[in-house]
Amino acid sequence: MIRGLYTAGSGMVALQNRQEALANNLANINTPGYKQNEGVLRSFPEELLMRMNDEEGPEVKGYPKIDRHSVQIGRLHQGVYMSESISNFIQGDIAESNNPYDVALTDNLPIPENAPLFNRKPVQPKLFVSVAKLENVNGTATAEQIRYGRNGNWNVNTQGYLVNSDGYYLLGNDNRPIQISDDTGLLDGKITIDADGLIHLSDGTTRQLGLVKANNPFQMVREGNNVFRPQNPEDVQALDGTDTGRYAIRQGWIERANVDPTRTMTDMMTVMRSYEANQRVITTLDGTMDKAVNEVGRVT
Repeated sequence: MIRGLYTAGSGMVALQNRQEALANNLANINTPGYKQNEGVLRSFPEELLMRMNDEEGPEVKGYPKIDRHSVQIGRLHQGVYMSESISNFIQGDIAESNNPYDVALTDNLPIPENAPLFNRKPVQPKLFVSVAKLENVNGTATAEQIRYGRNGNWNVNTQGYLVNSDGYYLLGNDNRPIQISDDTGLLDGKITIDADGLIHLSDGTTRQLGLVKANNPFQMVREGNNVFRPQNPEDVQALDGTDTGRYAIRQGWIERANVDPTRTMTDMMTVMRSYEANQRVITTLDGTMDKAVNEVGRVT
């Protein structure tokens, strides 16, 4: 009976964690470039229940017959837990924003021969843009400062640099922030971005967007503010010749979150029903134990 409490309790904790992940996805449905989180539920190992010193009883299919006067009577499920939360990197819808500073990343990068497997399928590399929070805009961002994301919603700050709403600077392929306007008048803020990420500034110079690919995006660590960091520096690589024509940068467009609101709401209702079912199990077991302690064996 006590084991039943643990099983139902672990189920409630796991479902609460999954509900929080779903709620976070729904809250970010309007965040450009957001990749939804999917909670993975796993069960604790099952236990085989035996009745000792008894040669009679049912046999459990799939388990060996054990001698010495013990009979298999069933299995004991010990509940579930949410082992991890995995980001879904499916491409989100592309929407026109009419903001010349917005960029949408679209990609279909080739899968290398030695690609890692996920769910028994080769993992396709994903395209990211480099960003960083900087105190000194005249310097170069270090590896510890650089983060990667898909949010292409950019604006110009008071110093003329491209930044997003979370304060991250857009970096070029030299890991320096991209400035498109200044006090000299040579840079007036007008830019044109090619499909390969080359930015044409108003003074005739160019800057290349800091585009990288993650061969296994599932190894990227999600941080707050819709950015990721690699576990190891070699997890992200610069684009090479094999990627030519397999990606495109679209100026004036943004990639929407890949969250399906209908499916997310349905999943949230399913989780809530399962949570309530576990609650009822605990209430029933609590009532049974109350009777066992306070009523069974009472002397009247």
